[in-house]
Amino acid sequence: MDVSTFEATGSTAGAAADFRSRVRVADTSSRITFAAQEDLGAGSRAGVYCETGINIDNAAATGQAGTANANTSEFCSREGRLYYGNNLAEVRLGRQNVWWTQGVLNQVGSRHLGSDSFTNLQNGGVGVLGVRLENMVMVHFNGDAGAFAGSQVYAGRMGGATGEAAIQNTNTNGQYAGGKLVYTAGQIVGLVDYQTSHNSLGTAATSTAGATDSFDRTATKLGLGYKYAGAASTSIVSAQMWNKKRTDLTTPGAALSIAGGGGVAGAALTGVAGSTATGSGKDSGYGFVVEHDLGSNNMLIAQWGKANNLKDSTGNELASTGASAYTIGYRQALSKRTHWYTAYHTIKNDANINYNMSGGNYSSAANVGNGAQIKMIALGMQHDF
Repeated sequence: MDVSTFEATGSTAGAAADFRSRVRVADTSSRITFAAQEDLGAGSRAGVYCETGINIDNAAATGQAGTANANTSEFCSREGRLYYGNNLAEVRLGRQNVWWTQGVLNQVGSRHLGSDSFTNLQNGGVGVLGVRLENMVMVHFNGDAGAFAGSQVYAGRMGGATGEAAIQNTNTNGQYAGGKLVYTAGQIVGLVDYQTSHNSLGTAATSTAGATDSFDRTATKLGLGYKYAGAASTSIVSAQMWNKKRTDLTTPGAALSIAGGGGVAGAALTGVAGSTATGSGKDSGYGFVVEHDLGSNNMLIAQWGKANNLKDSTGNELASTGASAYTIGYRQALSKRTHWYTAYHTIKNDANINYNMSGGNYSSAANVGNGAQIKMIALGMQHDF
């Protein structure tokens, strides 16, 4: 939880499209987890994990902007799985985190400051199918995998009209797959993350022209980190880069348009799976994160990210559709389970784009104006129990 300010000003459309500064009590992805595990002998085990999002600022299933937050609506709304395995690997079935997680390369939002600007750039642009997905079969590698512990491969079906809920005489070809390769050797940490999906969001019988909101998507993320104070230290500097592509199967010749819109060639941004926008396009970017342990339970955190201009289906750049962002913060541990933090987050959009602090429904605006600069100042606390 934090007490924070939010504003989005300087919009291309003028002051009428700006969001004036306001102070709010914000929930930054609080959750309650139920977990159970049984030892089956011979090194094997089985269990269940159910992570349910909660909003203790308003006791509702809505975020700061008053919009629905799908990750706080039901039991296991953030993540849920049943699993069987051993110290080498386990098979997991259910709704699970995938693209969102970056491990020790970036824990700014998940472990330190409640939110981070870099991840919001990374997941925006032309979007990804999902940062956590349902109907999934995953193989997750555990400690006995050595340097590759934390790696995973997964696959699943769409839940809608091209997947398990397809009606009579329709193809169930909506599917996704991906994997995350994690490599840790002493002070070096590496990451390769990949996700692909076919006929995502489609509602017609096939993935050909004539379907509704049907896309193919790919997303790739590369990361490298160095624990500069030793392998056991929490101090780390890391770099990541990403590339994402969306291919419109419904209207292949359409100009790139992303729900939330306006801007050059209709380009704007939400990056939310489920968009009803049209057109094929690409986005890319890169960024850096530093987590510096000051000793005596104190840490300084900084990150910077750059989203490049979007590209259309022919590879042409759409002018002024990039953004830059940074976060700087400080945290002090009060115990092993509790810390307080202060942070400043900002995203500066180019004239024809509107990236937002949408992760965790942390923004006070569903869509900010193209060209707006988002500024947030927070003072908060995190408690794990």
